[in-house]
Amino acid sequence: MKFDVPTLVFILSLVSLTQVVAILIQVRVNRAYRGIGWWLLGSSCAALGFVTLSLGVVDAVGFVAVASIPLLMLGRICLFVGTSRYLGEKVHKAGVGFSFLGLAVVYYYFLLVHEAIAWRTVTASLGIGIYSLLTARSLFRSCRGRYSNVSAFTGGLFLIAGLQLFYVAVHTVLSGPMESYHDYALPQVMLFVIPSITSILWTFGFILMVNQRLVADNQGEKENLRRMFNARPDAALLIRVEDGVVVDVNQGYLQMTGQDRAAILGKPAREVCRWKRPDEHEAFLAAVGTRGQVENLEYAFLHEDGTEFIGMVSARILSLDGVPHILSVTRDITERLKAERERAELEATCQRLQKAESLGRMAGAVAHHFNNQLQTVMSNLEILGNPARVTDPARVLARARQATDRAAEMSGLMLVYLGQTLHEKARLDLSDLCGDALEALRSQLPGTVEATGDFPRPGPAVLANGDQLRQALSNLVHNAAEALGPHPGALRIRVRTLPAGDLPAEHRFPINWQPQAPRYAWVEVTDTGSGIPDGDIENLFDPFYTTRFTGRGLGLPVVLGIVQAHGGAVTLSSRVGEGSTFRIHLPVEA
Repeated sequence: MKFDVPTLVFILSLVSLTQVVAILIQVRVNRAYRGIGWWLLGSSCAALGFVTLSLGVVDAVGFVAVASIPLLMLGRICLFVGTSRYLGEKVHKAGVGFSFLGLAVVYYYFLLVHEAIAWRTVTASLGIGIYSLLTARSLFRSCRGRYSNVSAFTGGLFLIAGLQLFYVAVHTVLSGPMESYHDYALPQVMLFVIPSITSILWTFGFILMVNQRLVADNQGEKENLRRMFNARPDAALLIRVEDGVVVDVNQGYLQMTGQDRAAILGKPAREVCRWKRPDEHEAFLAAVGTRGQVENLEYAFLHEDGTEFIGMVSARILSLDGVPHILSVTRDITERLKAERERAELEATCQRLQKAESLGRMAGAVAHHFNNQLQTVMSNLEILGNPARVTDPARVLARARQATDRAAEMSGLMLVYLGQTLHEKARLDLSDLCGDALEALRSQLPGTVEATGDFPRPGPAVLANGDQLRQALSNLVHNAAEALGPHPGALRIRVRTLPAGDLPAEHRFPINWQPQAPRYAWVEVTDTGSGIPDGDIENLFDPFYTTRFTGRGLGLPVVLGIVQAHGGAVTLSSRVGEGSTFRIHLPVEA
């Protein structure tokens, strides 16, 4: 009995292409588990192998048939690798690769060197059969898993295919040489008939395995979500978007509100949720529906007994079984707010106390200073009132005048600190001003101090009073030099600009200052001195507060007063033992 082998091959090519489409749809529609890509590659190789085999009868393109059988063997190998990876088994890629190369070499030997159809059939049957049995073994090993029935079914199909291929190999050896494929007997013809049936079935089995795994994973995710939903201490509420009905609540919600689960489930959220202001609840649900999620919004709620508490609510829309729901999570922050308020009140009290302490220190220092100068003036005036005691009236008068000058200087510095001095302002190049000031200041610094500058040209323009800025810079430079002490050290002055949003917020003075201009220029004075302890930084700009024996305690307060009068701020960073950096920030003049 003769069979039309080319027709069978053509039918198999169509069947294989159908398998490729089925697996491709599975990959695109469902989750891409490990190994599915190998299944797709294996089915594609098989389909290509049967297509090239069917084209062998066409004279113009018959040469492509030489690649058909190796492609079929490669396709079955890919199915084995894909199944092993899908099931989590280790695959020895080198061994698989060398085995395929060996089979291909033997096949082409009997095709190109020693032409023998029978031995090519034996090689192909054994190669494909071995990997069919290996695939069946992997599937049977997984029969104890969560998709045991489908694994057993699919493994049985590969077992049948593998045994049939071994039978064909033995039958071909015993049958002797063949002149052409037309000499194929019934067992060889079954090489094309049985695969057309089993391949459809094992493709169906692969798809069933993936679907079962998806179902199991989705169920596991749901279970994990439910455990997380019920385990969290915050109040969680699940509302169906379509009708606004509560479908689930966790124990945290019941404890927070004092409600009963049976009285909530299946009821509209608008009726059972304990919002103090229903209009806020409506607005909240509308916001979630519009934006898809909201986070950390504060609202007032009511306990079952009517007492009020504040909750911080976050919510998002998620899909459960294809149905949109709102997952709302509320955290009771009543005690926390009471603590952010108590702390704020404490901090305000501390600031008032610190301010009072600062004002007291300033008043005492000013009074002491003026008292000393007045005593000097009065003493010298008393001397002038007694001519018998006066030997040099001009010298006595000069001492009185010096005392009044010192008192006037102190008054001027206090006015600068308070920002109550009036001076004309002009458009200045900050780099030019700082460069000139540095040259003048170098001569006033100890020889142990190395002073350097870094000024871009042209520099940023600021609207300022040049004399006051030079005074502020001089105060910072002398402050840095004092921090270096008698030891060799360095200080550096730099000028740069930055956006208002990049201004440092930590250790910024005045404390309540906020930027008003889009960009700010800054003058930075950095020293390599001993640094400033954190406990001293907050008081550093208070009048007459000093951590050193030198100075009057007005250098930095005057800097702050000048900067404030120019609409700017001062920032500070320091580490004990590593030095300090002071920055004056001024609005850039467009």
